[in-house]
This record gives sequence, C-alpha cells and structure tokens, in this order.
Amino acid sequence: MKKIIFILLFMFLSVSLTAERGAAYFNKGIAYILADDVSLATKNMNRYFNINPNPALRSGFLKLINKDKEGATERFRGYLNINHRSTLALVGIALATADMEVSNTMEVLERALRLNSRFSPAYLCLGTEYMKKNNFPQAERNLKRALNLAYVPEYKIILARLYLLRNNPQGVISLLKNEADKSPDNFYYSFLIAGAYFKLNNLRDTGRYIEVALVVNPGNNDAKLLMAKYLVGINDLKRARSLLKGLTFNTYNKDFVKTYARVLLELKDLNVKDYLYEFFAQDKWDKDINRLMGHYYRWRRGKGNVQNWIARALLSGAEVSRLKKEFPGDYRFPEYKYIPFFDIKKIQWLSEKMILLAAVKQSGAKERLYLIDSETLKIIRTFDFKGEFQQVFVPSQYDGSGNINILFSTLNTDNESVNLYALGIAGRRIVFRPVYGLGNRVPAVTVGFNAPGNLAYITDAAISSVAFESPFSKISALGKKTPIYPFYPFHIYQYNFNTYRLTKVSDLEKLRRAPINEVRKFFQVADAYQYNDDIKHLIKTGESLDLTSTEVVRTYIPDNLSYFIIYLADLTNAFQAIIYDSSNNRIKKIDETMFLGRGQYAEIKILDFRPQNNELVVMTNDRDRRLINFNYHSFLYERLARNTFDFCRNKKPDTIYILTERSKLKHYTETDLEVVNMNPYSRKKLHTRKDLNKIISCEDFDRVYFSTYNGELLKMDVEHKFHYTGPSFEGALSAVSPRSGKRAAFINGRLLII
Repeated sequence: MKKIIFILLFMFLSVSLTAERGAAYFNKGIAYILADDVSLATKNMNRYFNINPNPALRSGFLKLINKDKEGATERFRGYLNINHRSTLALVGIALATADMEVSNTMEVLERALRLNSRFSPAYLCLGTEYMKKNNFPQAERNLKRALNLAYVPEYKIILARLYLLRNNPQGVISLLKNEADKSPDNFYYSFLIAGAYFKLNNLRDTGRYIEVALVVNPGNNDAKLLMAKYLVGINDLKRARSLLKGLTFNTYNKDFVKTYARVLLELKDLNVKDYLYEFFAQDKWDKDINRLMGHYYRWRRGKGNVQNWIARALLSGAEVSRLKKEFPGDYRFPEYKYIPFFDIKKIQWLSEKMILLAAVKQSGAKERLYLIDSETLKIIRTFDFKGEFQQVFVPSQYDGSGNINILFSTLNTDNESVNLYALGIAGRRIVFRPVYGLGNRVPAVTVGFNAPGNLAYITDAAISSVAFESPFSKISALGKKTPIYPFYPFHIYQYNFNTYRLTKVSDLEKLRRAPINEVRKFFQVADAYQYNDDIKHLIKTGESLDLTSTEVVRTYIPDNLSYFIIYLADLTNAFQAIIYDSSNNRIKKIDETMFLGRGQYAEIKILDFRPQNNELVVMTNDRDRRLINFNYHSFLYERLARNTFDFCRNKKPDTIYILTERSKLKHYTETDLEVVNMNPYSRKKLHTRKDLNKIISCEDFDRVYFSTYNGELLKMDVEHKFHYTGPSFEGALSAVSPRSGKRAAFINGRLLII
C-alpha cells in the first residue's frame, strides 16, 4: 500500500513539475514576443509545445512571432470557437490584434484574467498595452504583478524598458544588475543595464556592459548605436563615426540621426547639415536638435540666427546654465515661466489673465479641464467631465474682455455620442454644469452664439461634410442615402446660459437665423435649389454620385453669403462651375478652359472668391501648381505664379503674397516671395530671404508674418524688410491671447507663457 501511495505521489509531482517547467517556457516566449526577438520567442514556444502538444495553438503563436498576424488571428479565433476559456488563445489573439486600427486587446486580456486571475502573461501584455497608451503607473502595476505571480527573469526586460522610458535608470540597475552579472549570455540584460548607466553618465560601466552585449549579439543595431554613443562620451569620435556610418535602420531612428549629427558636428564635417535638418524636420522641439543647430550656425558664422536656436532650446527644456557655458558671447538666455503637464489637448485663452486647458496633469491621471492664471501659472479651478475631450466653442466676437460663456463637447467612446458642458465666467463667479436634453445621439456638434453671447445654438457637425459636397446625403450605417436638400436635415438646439435650459428650435425662421455659419450656408444653397433649375440640376447630379465616384460636385461659399460657387469635376472637365448671385437669382457659368486654355486639364482648388470684384483666385492641383487670378466678368486672367507653395490675400489694400518653390531640397524647400498689388496693378519679387516656409498672417499691410524652415517668426514691414520677432511655434500646440499677443504653448511636458 505504501509503495502504491509513493508511486502515485511521485507521478503527481512529476506531472506538476513538468507543467511548471512548461509554463515557464510559455511565459518566456511571451516576454520575447513583446521584446520582438523572433529567435528566442520561437525557441521557447517550441519547448513549451513539445511538453504540451497542441498543434493549433503552436501554429498560431509561430505565425504571430513571424508577423503573420492575420493568419495568427484566424488560428486563435478558430481555437476559441472550440475552447472559449483558453487563456493561452486569448493572450495570443490579443497580441495578434493589438496593432489593428480598432482593437479590443485590453478587453480580451481582462477577460483572460477573469478566467484566471493569476495568469501572469496576461498581466505582462496588459502592462505593455498601458505603456503604449502612456499610462505609466498602470503599466508598472501590471508588469510588477506579472513578475510577482511568476518569477520569470525575462519579464524584467519589459519592466526595464518602461523604467528607461520614464527616465528611471536607477530602477533598471536595481532590477537587472544581478541578472546581467549572473547571465552574461543574455543580450537584453547587458544591453538595458548599459543604457541605464549611459543615462547616468557612468561611462565606465556603460562600456563594460555594452561590450558584453555585443559579444552575445554582434549584429544588433541598437547595441551598436549605444556603443557609438559611448564612444562619443569618451571622445573617440572617429571610431564612433566609423561605426555609425555602417548602421542602417528599417524606419526613421531619431537617436541614430541625433548621434551621427553630433559626431559630424564635433568633427567639423560639412555633411552634418543634412543630418541636422533630417532630425529637425522630424522633431522641431527636441532640445538637443535646437542646441546642435545653434552650434552648427555658430561654427558657420554669419549664416544663421544662433540666438533663435538658443531661444528654441530653452523653450524645449534645455538648462540655462549649460547653454551659457556652450554659447559664450553676446547672447540672451531668457527664462520662461512654465507649469508641468503630462499632456494637453486644447489651449484656449478666455481673457488676458485666464487660460482654459483640456489636459492630463500626470501619467495615468484622468483628463480634466483646468483654469489657469496666466500671470502666476497657478491652477484656479479643475473640472471633471465624462468621456474624451473633443472641442471648445467660444463666441467668435469675444475680444478677451468682460464676461464669457462657452460650451465644450466630449465623446462617449462606448456609444459614440456627445456630452455637452457649459462654463460661464462673470468676474469671480464661475459656473460649470452639464447640458441636458440633447435628443439624438451624435458623434460631434458645431456651435454658434448670438451677439451678446448668452445664447448658444447647437447642431450636428456632420452638416459641414454632407451639405457642401456630393452626394449631399445622409448615409445610414447600412449605406442607405437620404438626400438633404432643400430641408435642413438635423435638429438645432438653443442653450440659454441664464436659465440653463436647452430647447429644440422648431420655427423655420429661427432655424434660418441660427448663428451657425454652416447652417446659414446650407440655407443659402437650399434657397438656390428651390428657385434655380440649374443649381437644382447640379445638386441632383451630386446626389446620384457616391463617395468613391470619379465625379464630384462641391460648393464654395465665401464670407459674403450672397454668393456661392457650385461646380462639377470629373475626369474630362475639371471645373464646370456656376456662380450664383442670391440677390437676383442670377447665375454665370464658367469652366477651366476660360483660364487654362483648351486641352489643358488640371484639378482646380479655389483659394479666394471676391464676388464684389468678379474675381476668383484658383490653383491647379498638378505638378505645376499654377496660381491664377480670373475675372469672370471680363474673362481676363492673370497667371500669378507657378510652383505655388503658399498664398495669402490682404483685403485693404488688395495685395496678394505668394511663396513659390525655388528649390526642393531633401528636408526643406527654399522659396521666393512675390508681392502683387491688385489695384493699381504691380508686382515685386523679393530676393532677401529664401528660407520662408509659411505665410502666418497678412491681415495688416504693415505687419505681414512669416515662418522660416529654421523655426523663426519674421515680420515684414511696408518697405518689405524682415525683422526677427522670436521663434515660430509650428509643431507645438499653442494659442495667442486675444488682445496683447501673449502666447501659451505646450512643449515637452511644459505649459509656457511667452
């Protein structure tokens, strides 16, 4: 009897140990899938399935490892149809579908954990998903939970990557040093430890561990790049250049370009310019690229604005003390006030002293609204809301003074419907409340305000897409088209900020007068549809088209709502247009042959429509990008430019500013500027700057603003002379105050006031 019990106990322990050993191989395989190591992931998964044969799951994971995610999804889905409680298959399908545009990976992993709350690979994958979403606290919680449930040293690879991402090199060393010393044959331990020591500027230990990593995996490009950075640190620049010269990456690698640029710059190699501009084109607000650009133009004396690069580096977060040491001489080092935020979606000035933010204060925190004092940079109030922030709506006539009422919308992602909130500020009194009563579920709204700003009018934002381009129809989820003309197709609501009531507008005259631009434009076209057969025919033609048709009917409506253009474009005729005058129900028909000539086909884009002058400015959407001013009354036209890069028209005096492409270089375009006065007619080509990148504003004749591809903001005066006003803020979320011109900008985790 004792012998039988002993045999049974031995068999039980053997099976348990075998299962435990097999689980360890599976866990390691998942860790290496997440580390994107095909060889080690395959090796460990094969070991697991040799112990626990399952051809369907083995095939699914091997397809996943080899990037056949569609095939892997099919295998895992088929297996789950048979065994819907398989945690292995759930983790497999979660990983296979993680990069899809619409993915439920996190929900699938949560389901696996409901089935087995101690299933460590699900926690590991869940932590990785949170890392992708920049929710670092939740990522760390899940990765640590995975490690606590199953002590798999390879799990530490993923946690160490998180620590490096969060700039916690000491955490990496505490986590991996023993593993790296105990297992020098594991590339990841040595490589990650080396990266941590490099961040701590400990070059001796960086060199020791990166050399071990390269012995294990001599072909790894990331390790070679870290070795090059180490060589730069010990001032072995020629060896670093030699190593970097042979490196190639499948996708853009910012770290590689930055390191190579620094090496070439320190060696005074003229090839550095191309790498600097490649880096700058990808990330205009990296503090290192702005600092390196400053060094480059300091070396190339007189060829660039060093002060601009210093200002940009400081705005990007570079230390003032470091820049003062690196740039001795007559430079300014302004210190900018800032407040830290993890992420900001919207900046809205409410007055000269008050800013509204839709923001996340720190990683993992909930998105909230913040009222900020722009002078002290202190948080005045914080507001919670449901859903994800969408848009802020402010009265267009508001000038930044006095009381203000605003609406903002959020999106419920579970049912794709909008929540509305009202915020009213009158002196020190601040009222924040949800808006109830929005009848139909809509994914987005557009809003207009009456002149006093105490009434807001709300309608479905889809009006801006369905009303002014074929097929001029609402399309259901099943694909059924319902034409919208001549009757307004959506509800319009009125919100009263004094009574806090939302009511539906039902009176037709009130609908027509709703102060929403898209609504007023809709009724302008709807009236023409009813009173003019030519307009009706063209809209009916548009209704017969679908979204994939080679034909399209579009409308263009200027601020002057008494006119509009409607035109048909197809593969034969690019611009069969009708200009409609609503004051007398008259039309004028034009087509592209009137300003291009017969036999000339090019898609036409309307840039400006001046009915009071009978003028159109159009650009051809082809290789030539011709800019043409056409008088549809006299049929005279002026070909203003070719290779048009940017365009702006000033109303008084009537002046057109045109940037044209001078030469297209690898990472930026050099331009020419032409100033065309329309009355009396004259034109002048300016040759003083070829680095103009964009016309920012031309509303004031004596102050026309441009940005340059070097990140400068320039002002051009009436004598066409350029003056540097500071850095441009392209590539950063920013907003200008309504009165004084102060700017709030979000750059690298900091809200700055400039």
